[in-house]
Amino acid sequence: MDLAFIENKLRNEDGIVAVVSLMLLVTLTIAGIAAINISNNETGIVRNEQLAAGELYDSESGINIARVNYLDWMTDIFLTAPETTASSTYDVKDNNGETVATLQIRCIENNNSGAVTPIFNNVADELPAVSHTALPPAGSGYSVKYFEARRYSITATSATGGTIVQAGVWKVFNKY
Repeated sequence: MDLAFIENKLRNEDGIVAVVSLMLLVTLTIAGIAAINISNNETGIVRNEQLAAGELYDSESGINIARVNYLDWMTDIFLTAPETTASSTYDVKDNNGETVATLQIRCIENNNSGAVTPIFNNVADELPAVSHTALPPAGSGYSVKYFEARRYSITATSATGGTIVQAGVWKVFNKY
């Protein structure tokens, strides 16, 4: 082969625009696919966060509904049952009649082991083990001579079971 022939072929720029355009098109296609995948992942993250927040709101609203509508669970049967067995369970429904949370209410009682008896599926309560009946809280305005407070645990579980919220509440009663 002739050296002039090789030099001529190396300096020939015919078709270089097509090759550069093809490389640029491939690069842009890969970047576009990557952008779509990132966008789909971010959308999934936002959707999961929204579902988790909704479950938390459902459970918290269940706690508030139980606090406001205490006569729904604080029945004569509940109040006269022994502290260790007094329990009430009911579902909180939305406007469409679908269950959004399940409530479990029971007396908080000290079982002398320093722990509180678990409510759901052996999940230990995070509430302190204290006696069920006690003096009214200081500053509540209730006389310790005529009133007593009773402590209750309200546990709300979202409909899917993914979120559990618990609150300790007390109610003041006349001493009998």
